Amino acid sequence: MTQNETEIREQIGYTPVFEKNRDSKARTVVNVGGSGSSKSHSIAQLMIEKFMSEQDKQFVIARKTMPALRRSAYALIVGLMEEYRLYKFVDHNKTDNVLTLPRNKNNMWFMGLDEPSKAKSIAGGLSYIWLEEADEFSIEDYLAFTLQLRRPVKQGEANQIFLSFNPIDGNSWLATKLCREMKEVE
Repeated sequence: MTQNETEIREQIGYTPVFEKNRDSKARTVVNVGGSGSSKSHSIAQLMIEKFMSEQDKQFVIARKTMPALRRSAYALIVGLMEEYRLYKFVDHNKTDNVLTLPRNKNNMWFMGLDEPSKAKSIAGGLSYIWLEEADEFSIEDYLAFTLQLRRPVKQGEANQIFLSFNPIDGNSWLATKLCREMKEVE
């Protein structure tokens, strides 16, 4: 890590939740926590770090509807980029809800998904997906997204999907089919 990267990390103030997400090698990374647990903030920071430092990546940040996404993860990521003085390096297509970092060939798509097939239109597959309020999605939505995690990767890299949600009903698909089979990031 360069001195500049160390200074940026100290200025930003990452949480232990950020560190656990960054260090995870799992294909699906689950973040469960109540309001104020830093799960969304930490994932937003991670998406920004990856977006600014990695090359040729395609990101999708999604909620079930675009209005809900605009008020949450979309506003959070754009706000943090402005706070960290990174927004000036990004091309922001507000019509298509996409951020582009030309120097790294990265795109970050914000999607409200009434149907997950919209993610299929991104050529070459996806590198990273963040499903904010993942309990809004069905298991079919989740599985459709995981099929899109197929962007070519370099040695030591992995395509990943991050799920964030508040504690849920024990009978939901997240509890019965996913969380019991995975180690949760707390």
